[in-house]
Amino acid sequence: MTALGTALTVLIALTPPYAGAADPGWFWNRPHCDTVYGDGSVTITESDGATLAPTTGKLRAVTYAKVAALQEPNTLVSIGQQTIQRSNDAGCSWQLLDKTPDDLSTYDVQPGPGDSAYVYSVNDQPIYRVHGSQVTTVLGPVAGGGLAALHAQPGRLRVVAGDGQLYDSSNDGVTWQRVGVPPARDLFLYDAVVDPRNPDHVVAGVMSDGVYVTFDGGLTWTRSRPVERVNAFSLAMSPADPSKVWMEGYDRDRSTRFIWESTDGGQKFREVLDQSRADLINGNKMWAAPTDTDLLYFSYGTSFANFGADLYRFVPSTGALTKNHNKHDGIPSLAFNPSNPQILYLGLAEER
Repeated sequence: MTALGTALTVLIALTPPYAGAADPGWFWNRPHCDTVYGDGSVTITESDGATLAPTTGKLRAVTYAKVAALQEPNTLVSIGQQTIQRSNDAGCSWQLLDKTPDDLSTYDVQPGPGDSAYVYSVNDQPIYRVHGSQVTTVLGPVAGGGLAALHAQPGRLRVVAGDGQLYDSSNDGVTWQRVGVPPARDLFLYDAVVDPRNPDHVVAGVMSDGVYVTFDGGLTWTRSRPVERVNAFSLAMSPADPSKVWMEGYDRDRSTRFIWESTDGGQKFREVLDQSRADLINGNKMWAAPTDTDLLYFSYGTSFANFGADLYRFVPSTGALTKNHNKHDGIPSLAFNPSNPQILYLGLAEER
C-alpha cells in the first residue's frame, strides 16, 4: 500500500460516527492556566481529583453544576442554578451566555455538532438550545414531561422520553416524530444512554424492572438479564466501545447496591462492584473514559456532616478502585478534555 493509501486508512479509522465532524481532539488545547476564572462552579484536575484548580469565584448555594466539552475547539458549556455559561479557552475562563427563569438543578447538558449543546431535564421543560453565543428554547415531545437522554447529530435530534418512548426531530426540536414503541407499559425511566455511533442502540434504566435495550431504534426491546428486579438508577456507555455499558442500581432482592457491567451492549450484566467497597447511593453519576474501554469514573458527595465529595476511578476488569476527596458537596458532572482525557473538568455542587 502506498503512503497515501496508508494515511487514508488511518484517517478513515479515526473518522467520528457521523460524516463531516472532525475528531475534536486534534484541535483542542490543554488549558494553560493555574486558576479558573469563573463563578466557582467548574474546576479542572489532572490528577483524578487529588488536586483541583482554584477558582476566582466562590460557588453559591444551591448549585449542581453540569459541564460538557463541545466539538468546537477549546469550547465548553456549563449550567448551574439559573445560568448557562461558556468557555472558549479550554476551561480557563467562563462567560455568561444566558440567565434562565428556570432552576437548572435537575437539568443536564449534552454536546451537539460543532459549537452546539442542548440543556434538558428528566423532569422538566423546556429544552435549551445553545448554538454559539445564542440560547433559544423549544418544547420537548411530551407535554409536561422531560427526557431521560438526548442525542444530537447533524440534522437530527433523538431523545428518550420518561416512559422509554423514542422521538426524533429533523428541525432542531420544533416538531417531533414518535419512533418505535416504549419498552413496556407504565415504565418510569431513571436514566438512558444512546450509542454515539449508532443512535438505534439505546439502553434504558427503569424503576423496579431493571434495564431494557434496543438495537433497532425502539421497534423491539429486550429486557436485560439478570437485573430484572433492580432499580437501575444510572447508566454509562463507553464512547470507545458501545458494547460496554455500566449500570448503578439497587438490587431489591438482596437490598444491596452494585455497579454492573455489560459487554454485549446492555443485554446481559454482571456485578463488578458492590457497596462494601464504595459509597453507592440511589444514583451515583458515572462517566466512561472516551478512549479507554476499561475505565469508569463515578462520584459520591453530600453536605451532611460537612462530608464533601469523592471522585472514584474504577477499572472493572481488575477491580482496581481509587478515590480522591475534596471539600465540595458533590461532583454532579465530569467532562474529558478531547486532546488529553487525563484532564478532567468537574462540575461542582454547593448545598449550604
